[in-house]
Amino acid sequence: MTSLDDELRVAVEAAREAGAEVERLKGEGLRFGRKQGWELVTEADLRAAELLHARLTAAFPDTGWLSEEHVDTEDRLAHERVWVVDPIDGTREYLEGVPEYAISVGLVVGGRPALGVVYNPASGELFAGTCLDAEELPESPLLPPRIDLLVGRGEAMWNDLPPLPREAEPRGVGSVAYRLALIAEGRGDMVLTGYGRAEWDVAAGVALCRAAGLRATGVLGDELAFNQPEPDIRGLLVAKPGLHRQMSAFLQRYAVR
Repeated sequence: MTSLDDELRVAVEAAREAGAEVERLKGEGLRFGRKQGWELVTEADLRAAELLHARLTAAFPDTGWLSEEHVDTEDRLAHERVWVVDPIDGTREYLEGVPEYAISVGLVVGGRPALGVVYNPASGELFAGTCLDAEELPESPLLPPRIDLLVGRGEAMWNDLPPLPREAEPRGVGSVAYRLALIAEGRGDMVLTGYGRAEWDVAAGVALCRAAGLRATGVLGDELAFNQPEPDIRGLLVAKPGLHRQMSAFLQRYAVR
Protein backbone atom coordinates (compact mmCIF):
# COMPACT_ATOMS: atom_id res chain seq x y z
CA MET A 1 0.00 0.00 0.00
CA THR A 2 1.32 3.44 -0.93
CA SER A 3 2.32 5.61 2.04
CA LEU A 4 2.35 9.42 2.02
CA ASP A 5 5.54 9.24 4.09
CA ASP A 6 7.25 7.23 1.34
CA GLU A 7 5.94 9.55 -1.35
CA LEU A 8 7.10 12.61 0.59
CA ARG A 9 10.58 11.18 1.07
CA VAL A 10 11.00 10.37 -2.62
CA ALA A 11 9.51 13.72 -3.68
CA VAL A 12 12.00 15.59 -1.47
CA GLU A 13 14.92 13.61 -2.87
CA ALA A 14 13.73 14.16 -6.44
CA ALA A 15 13.23 17.90 -5.90
CA ARG A 16 16.73 18.25 -4.45
CA GLU A 17 18.22 16.32 -7.37
CA ALA A 18 16.36 18.45 -9.91
CA GLY A 19 17.38 21.62 -8.08
CA ALA A 20 21.05 20.66 -8.18
CA GLU A 21 20.82 20.11 -11.93
CA VAL A 22 19.02 23.42 -12.43
CA GLU A 23 21.77 25.28 -10.59
CA ARG A 24 24.51 23.41 -12.46
CA LEU A 25 23.00 24.36 -15.81
CA LYS A 26 22.62 27.98 -14.75
CA GLY A 27 26.33 28.12 -14.09
CA GLU A 28 27.12 26.83 -17.57
CA GLY A 29 24.95 29.24 -19.54
CA LEU A 30 21.48 28.45 -20.81
CA ARG A 31 19.59 28.14 -24.04
CA PHE A 32 15.98 29.27 -23.85
CA GLY A 33 12.97 29.88 -26.07
CA ARG A 34 9.24 30.44 -25.91
CA LYS A 35 6.38 27.96 -25.89
CA GLN A 36 3.34 28.76 -28.01
CA GLY A 37 4.98 32.02 -28.98
CA TRP A 38 5.25 33.65 -25.54
CA GLU A 39 5.89 31.54 -22.42
CA LEU A 40 9.56 31.17 -21.51
CA VAL A 41 11.19 27.73 -21.33
CA THR A 42 14.83 26.78 -20.80
CA GLU A 43 16.83 23.63 -21.22
CA ALA A 44 16.91 23.51 -17.39
CA ASP A 45 13.08 23.26 -17.31
CA LEU A 46 13.25 20.30 -19.66
CA ARG A 47 16.12 18.59 -17.86
CA ALA A 48 14.44 19.00 -14.46
CA ALA A 49 11.21 17.62 -15.92
CA GLU A 50 13.03 14.52 -17.14
CA LEU A 51 14.68 13.93 -13.77
CA LEU A 52 11.49 14.38 -11.77
CA HIS A 53 9.45 12.18 -14.08
CA ALA A 54 12.05 9.41 -14.07
CA ARG A 55 12.47 9.42 -10.30
CA LEU A 56 8.81 9.67 -9.31
CA THR A 57 7.31 7.30 -11.87
CA ALA A 58 9.99 4.67 -11.20
CA ALA A 59 9.16 4.71 -7.50
CA PHE A 60 5.37 4.92 -7.97
CA PRO A 61 4.46 3.48 -11.39
CA ASP A 62 0.72 3.39 -10.65
CA THR A 63 0.46 7.13 -9.97
CA GLY A 64 -0.74 9.48 -12.71
CA TRP A 65 1.29 12.39 -14.05
CA LEU A 66 0.57 16.05 -14.85
CA SER A 67 3.43 18.43 -15.54
CA GLU A 68 4.02 21.70 -17.36
CA GLU A 69 6.74 20.22 -19.57
CA HIS A 70 5.04 16.94 -20.54
CA VAL A 71 2.26 16.33 -23.04
CA ASP A 72 -0.95 15.94 -21.07
CA THR A 73 -3.09 12.86 -21.65
CA GLU A 74 -6.45 11.65 -20.39
CA ASP A 75 -4.75 8.69 -18.72
CA ARG A 76 -4.22 10.66 -15.49
CA LEU A 77 -7.98 11.15 -15.06
CA ALA A 78 -8.37 7.44 -14.31
CA HIS A 79 -5.89 7.63 -11.41
CA GLU A 80 -6.78 8.30 -7.79
CA ARG A 81 -3.25 9.54 -7.09
CA VAL A 82 -1.57 11.99 -9.48
CA TRP A 83 1.75 13.84 -9.35
CA VAL A 84 1.28 17.50 -10.30
CA VAL A 85 4.68 18.99 -11.07
CA ASP A 86 6.26 22.24 -12.23
CA PRO A 87 9.97 21.61 -12.88
CA ILE A 88 10.78 25.32 -12.50
CA ASP A 89 8.06 27.66 -11.29
CA GLY A 90 9.42 31.13 -11.98
CA THR A 91 11.42 30.55 -15.16
CA ARG A 92 11.69 34.30 -15.78
CA GLU A 93 13.24 34.83 -12.34
CA TYR A 94 15.57 31.91 -13.00
CA LEU A 95 16.81 33.51 -16.22
CA GLU A 96 17.11 36.95 -14.63
CA GLY A 97 19.09 35.68 -11.65
CA VAL A 98 16.36 36.58 -9.15
CA PRO A 99 16.43 33.90 -6.39
CA GLU A 100 12.65 33.48 -6.31
CA TYR A 101 12.04 30.32 -8.37
CA ALA A 102 11.29 26.82 -7.21
CA ILE A 103 10.90 23.16 -8.06
CA SER A 104 7.27 22.36 -7.23
CA VAL A 105 6.13 18.76 -6.64
CA GLY A 106 2.56 18.14 -5.54
CA LEU A 107 0.59 14.94 -5.06
CA VAL A 108 -3.18 14.98 -5.52
CA VAL A 109 -5.38 12.23 -4.09
CA GLY A 110 -9.01 12.09 -5.19
CA GLY A 111 -8.79 15.62 -6.59
CA ARG A 112 -7.43 17.08 -3.32
CA PRO A 113 -3.88 18.20 -2.62
CA ALA A 114 -2.25 15.67 -0.29
CA LEU A 115 1.46 16.44 -0.35
CA GLY A 116 3.66 19.34 -1.33
CA VAL A 117 7.37 19.89 -1.84
CA VAL A 118 8.64 23.32 -2.86
CA TYR A 119 12.41 23.66 -3.20
CA ASN A 120 14.19 26.92 -3.97
CA PRO A 121 17.65 25.79 -5.11
CA ALA A 122 18.99 29.35 -5.25
CA SER A 123 18.42 29.92 -1.52
CA GLY A 124 18.53 26.28 -0.40
CA GLU A 125 15.07 26.58 1.19
CA LEU A 126 13.04 23.37 1.27
CA PHE A 127 9.37 23.30 2.24
CA ALA A 128 7.64 19.94 2.53
CA GLY A 129 4.55 18.47 4.15
CA THR A 130 1.33 16.49 3.87
CA CYS A 131 -2.18 17.78 4.44
CA LEU A 132 -4.84 15.09 3.92
CA ASP A 133 -5.79 15.07 7.61
CA ALA A 134 -5.00 18.72 8.30
CA GLU A 135 -7.59 21.01 9.88
CA GLU A 136 -7.98 24.74 9.38
CA LEU A 137 -6.89 27.08 12.12
CA PRO A 138 -9.76 28.52 14.19
CA GLU A 139 -10.99 31.89 12.99
CA SER A 140 -9.64 34.80 14.98
CA PRO A 141 -11.37 38.19 15.21
CA LEU A 142 -7.95 39.81 15.67
CA LEU A 143 -6.72 40.75 12.23
CA PRO A 144 -3.31 42.27 11.55
CA PRO A 145 -3.24 46.08 11.25
CA ARG A 146 -1.04 45.52 8.21
CA ILE A 147 -1.57 42.71 5.69
CA ASP A 148 1.67 41.46 4.13
CA LEU A 149 0.20 40.52 0.76
CA LEU A 150 2.39 38.38 -1.49
CA VAL A 151 1.74 38.92 -5.20
CA GLY A 152 3.65 38.35 -8.44
CA ARG A 153 6.58 40.61 -9.25
CA GLY A 154 4.79 41.89 -12.35
CA GLU A 155 1.55 42.44 -10.44
CA ALA A 156 3.42 44.54 -7.88
CA MET A 157 5.51 46.43 -10.44
CA TRP A 158 2.53 47.46 -12.56
CA ASN A 159 -0.01 47.61 -9.72
CA ASP A 160 -1.99 45.05 -11.68
CA LEU A 161 -4.17 44.06 -8.73
CA PRO A 162 -7.85 44.02 -7.82
CA PRO A 163 -9.17 46.66 -5.38
CA LEU A 164 -7.60 46.09 -1.96
CA PRO A 165 -8.38 47.24 1.58
CA ARG A 166 -6.10 49.99 2.84
CA GLU A 167 -4.41 47.60 5.29
CA ALA A 168 -3.03 45.48 2.42
CA GLU A 169 0.58 46.12 1.45
CA PRO A 170 1.51 44.19 -1.72
CA ARG A 171 4.97 42.62 -1.89
CA GLY A 172 6.22 41.20 -5.17
CA VAL A 173 7.71 37.68 -5.08
CA GLY A 174 8.49 35.68 -8.23
CA SER A 175 7.26 32.08 -8.15
CA VAL A 176 3.70 31.52 -6.93
CA ALA A 177 4.77 28.15 -5.51
CA TYR A 178 7.46 29.96 -3.50
CA ARG A 179 4.96 32.61 -2.34
CA LEU A 180 2.63 29.90 -1.08
CA ALA A 181 5.47 28.14 0.72
CA LEU A 182 6.46 31.40 2.40
CA ILE A 183 3.03 32.12 3.86
CA ALA A 184 2.66 28.48 4.92
CA GLU A 185 5.76 29.13 7.04
CA GLY A 186 4.35 32.40 8.39
CA ARG A 187 6.52 34.68 6.26
CA GLY A 188 3.59 36.68 4.92
CA ASP A 189 -0.14 36.95 5.57
CA MET A 190 -1.81 36.28 2.24
CA VAL A 191 -1.33 35.20 -1.36
CA LEU A 192 -3.72 36.72 -3.87
CA THR A 193 -3.86 36.67 -7.64
CA GLY A 194 -6.75 37.34 -9.96
CA TYR A 195 -4.92 35.71 -12.84
CA GLY A 196 -5.54 32.16 -13.96
CA ARG A 197 -2.92 29.59 -13.05
CA ALA A 198 -2.28 26.00 -13.99
CA GLU A 199 -2.66 23.21 -11.45
CA TRP A 200 1.08 22.54 -11.53
CA ASP A 201 1.78 26.13 -10.44
CA VAL A 202 -0.11 25.81 -7.17
CA ALA A 203 -0.78 22.16 -6.19
CA ALA A 204 2.31 21.76 -4.00
CA GLY A 205 1.99 25.22 -2.44
CA VAL A 206 -1.70 24.75 -1.66
CA ALA A 207 -0.86 21.46 0.06
CA LEU A 208 1.71 23.26 2.24
CA CYS A 209 -0.75 26.01 3.11
CA ARG A 210 -3.49 23.57 4.06
CA ALA A 211 -0.99 21.61 6.15
CA ALA A 212 -0.39 24.88 8.03
CA GLY A 213 -4.12 25.37 8.64
CA LEU A 214 -4.61 28.12 6.06
CA ARG A 215 -7.67 28.42 3.83
CA ALA A 216 -6.92 28.13 0.11
CA THR A 217 -9.62 28.83 -2.48
CA GLY A 218 -10.20 30.55 -5.77
CA VAL A 219 -10.02 34.33 -5.72
CA LEU A 220 -13.74 34.66 -4.85
CA GLY A 221 -13.84 31.82 -2.34
CA ASP A 222 -14.68 29.05 -4.79
CA GLU A 223 -13.37 25.56 -4.02
CA LEU A 224 -10.21 24.37 -5.71
CA ALA A 225 -10.32 21.06 -7.59
CA PHE A 226 -7.32 19.26 -9.01
CA ASN A 227 -6.69 16.65 -11.69
CA GLN A 228 -9.41 18.20 -13.80
CA PRO A 229 -9.73 17.58 -17.58
CA GLU A 230 -8.70 21.22 -18.08
CA PRO A 231 -6.06 21.76 -15.36
CA ASP A 232 -6.71 25.45 -14.79
CA ILE A 233 -7.14 27.45 -11.58
CA ARG A 234 -9.12 30.70 -11.87
CA GLY A 235 -7.24 32.91 -9.45
CA LEU A 236 -6.14 32.20 -5.90
CA LEU A 237 -6.76 33.50 -2.37
CA VAL A 238 -4.87 31.96 0.57
CA ALA A 239 -4.71 33.18 4.17
CA LYS A 240 -5.65 32.29 7.73
CA PRO A 241 -9.41 31.60 7.86
CA GLY A 242 -10.49 34.87 9.51
CA LEU A 243 -8.42 37.04 7.20
CA HIS A 244 -9.46 34.94 4.21
CA ARG A 245 -13.17 35.43 5.02
CA GLN A 246 -12.80 39.20 5.30
CA MET A 247 -10.76 39.54 2.11
CA SER A 248 -13.14 37.29 0.21
CA ALA A 249 -16.10 39.41 1.33
CA PHE A 250 -14.24 42.57 0.29
CA LEU A 251 -13.46 41.18 -3.18
CA GLN A 252 -17.03 39.96 -3.67
CA ARG A 253 -18.18 43.57 -3.62
CA TYR A 254 -16.19 44.24 -6.77
CA ALA A 255 -16.83 40.99 -8.61
CA VAL A 256 -18.35 41.21 -12.10
CA ARG A 257 -21.61 39.25 -12.06
